[in-house]
Amino acid sequence: MHGELASRVRGPEGSPEKGLPFSVSMRHAFVPFPGGLILAADYSQLELRILAHLSRDRRLLQVLNSGADVFRSIAAEWRMIEPEAVDDALRQQAKQICYGIIYGMGAKSLGEQMGIEENDAACYIETFKSRYTGIHAFLRETVKNCGKNGYVQTILGRRRFLPAIKDQNMYSKSHAERQAVNTTVQGSAADIVKSATVAIQRRLEEAFPSMPRSHHHAPAGADNRRLSRPCRGAFFVLQLHDELIYEVAEEDVIQVAQIVKREMESAVKLYVKLCAKVKVGPSWGDLQDLDI
Repeated sequence: MHGELASRVRGPEGSPEKGLPFSVSMRHAFVPFPGGLILAADYSQLELRILAHLSRDRRLLQVLNSGADVFRSIAAEWRMIEPEAVDDALRQQAKQICYGIIYGMGAKSLGEQMGIEENDAACYIETFKSRYTGIHAFLRETVKNCGKNGYVQTILGRRRFLPAIKDQNMYSKSHAERQAVNTTVQGSAADIVKSATVAIQRRLEEAFPSMPRSHHHAPAGADNRRLSRPCRGAFFVLQLHDELIYEVAEEDVIQVAQIVKREMESAVKLYVKLCAKVKVGPSWGDLQDLDI
């Protein structure tokens, strides 16, 4: 479980509660400074949106820019049925196939993940690729260009060299081909998240010039005593994949949330809109959606 610790509770001797299982979310242990809140913002389907941008697949761009339920719409397109007819199981299949393609997953691995036969998984993949021809072309071209150049490149120009792409050993070659796709998409996601993090920090320092950079850094002109809480503004705490986490002074939570959401959604210009969701709460394990 994500951030969960499974444990057991013992009731009084002989009681029916003895040995009953319970779960504890360790995220509840992460709390802000006194008078503050935890703010967490994450991108919605970031890697899928990058795939749409890089592949320029017309169908995928249209679905992502429509504002509809992305995976329900993809499943409907894929099966050529109405979105209302897509049940949760079919939606989950579409999601697994989308990310399976991004991660360079073969039919065997995807079949094991979905609990279906390898041949059925291969059929799902081919059907999906035939429907989203831009994605298929992108995957093929990414591997081809890596074989020619010896490296792949992220959206902001970072390179990863993959010499095994020319290896005679088919296992090593196949592994490098998967890495070529993974690095291009996931590395581009890392580019975007880090660009947003830097932009957010600049905007926070402009909006709250007296804001210390962390609990251990006093604002300009102040002494270096450890601060129990900032006067205003927010501290950057953690990046977790495509999620950014801050400690925020309660009175500034709306302003900080607006800055974070705006900078995340404008970090890089793509053919598809970037979308960030913001949550706040008294701990990392107790967050509620914030509409801004």
